[in-house]
Amino acid sequence: METVKIGLIGCGGIADSHIIGYGLLHGYGIRNFSIPAVCDLVEEKASEASKKIGLFQGARPTVYKDFEVMLRETDLDAVDICTDHRSHHLIANTCLKGDKHVMVEKPLGITMRAAKTIVETAKKMGKILAVAENYRRTPENRATKWCIDQGMIGDPRMIYLGVAGWSMGHQGWREDKLISGGSWFFDGMVHYADLHRYFLNKEAKTVYAMAKIFEPIKGSKKVSVDDAAMALIEFEDGIIDEWWWSRVAHGENLNWQIVCGSKASVDVFNRFLIRKVEDSPPDWQKTNLRTLERKMLEQVPPERRERMFPAGVRDSVASEENDFILSILNNEKPEVDGTEAYKDMAIPLAGYESSVLGKPVRVKDIEALRIEGYQGEINENLNL
Repeated sequence: METVKIGLIGCGGIADSHIIGYGLLHGYGIRNFSIPAVCDLVEEKASEASKKIGLFQGARPTVYKDFEVMLRETDLDAVDICTDHRSHHLIANTCLKGDKHVMVEKPLGITMRAAKTIVETAKKMGKILAVAENYRRTPENRATKWCIDQGMIGDPRMIYLGVAGWSMGHQGWREDKLISGGSWFFDGMVHYADLHRYFLNKEAKTVYAMAKIFEPIKGSKKVSVDDAAMALIEFEDGIIDEWWWSRVAHGENLNWQIVCGSKASVDVFNRFLIRKVEDSPPDWQKTNLRTLERKMLEQVPPERRERMFPAGVRDSVASEENDFILSILNNEKPEVDGTEAYKDMAIPLAGYESSVLGKPVRVKDIEALRIEGYQGEINENLNL
């Protein structure tokens, strides 16, 4: 196989970023893939996606409303799934059983039980399963990981993550627990679960969290997912990870992510490595992450550099797509496979389970499906 034929399933929202990513790869000369077909329940969305893809690959993909018909009628090697969380396991399992490699948007599944079925099916069918985790692939996050691995911050001790603002518009299916599985605390924080596991190269042990619905009506419609949550996560070696998120916090938007070590800290959002100068206590020394990124690129092997930023492309979605394509061509494990993504989603779901129980929970108990109080309603609705 010299070219991977990919079908795009789901053409709204995040699919636009995927199309841009494929376009960037194509524009930079990476043309070891094609997109012969696209599918969406809303035919107009699929048609629009087809037009956009046709602009860079020359030929417009065939438009489908039913992905199973697409699988039968189109010669495909793989699929890229960009649908709502509830349908991830249903579509992914069907495609895997149809002998297709699969990349699915995060989170891997709407619940741990749903996600486990995908991991097991991929293993049984011997197919590549990749999960679209792009945060770890940005230049600043690659540089942060490199700083930590180089010992620049000393021993990691704490991570502080905060995202807060005011957003009362109704966000469609994302407001329904039975379709989304949770709020941005699930959909967004799974990115940071993956990122922090990547930074630390360690696993989360326990999570203690609270999730609340302070504004049950948004955009004149009732919602069933939380709008504020806080979590305290203990990683191996006693490292503390604190999450704080809210969409009902008045005032200016707040965003921070700081990795603190025994020698220095990395302010990831503001892109600085900050260390105290020992012989001049009042002063602080700052190094821009862009400077450290250049040093990183000088030191990493060329093959690794090319995998991180294919043909120099810095777009994180294009990078994850390139990784998926190469994993298929070379029959190798993608950077974020089903097992990694399963561990990622266990952390925010442990937060929800902790909130229901009112006590800390062990992440291993979430992974082993021993605690499913919060998820039980969703599993029951899906007959899982």
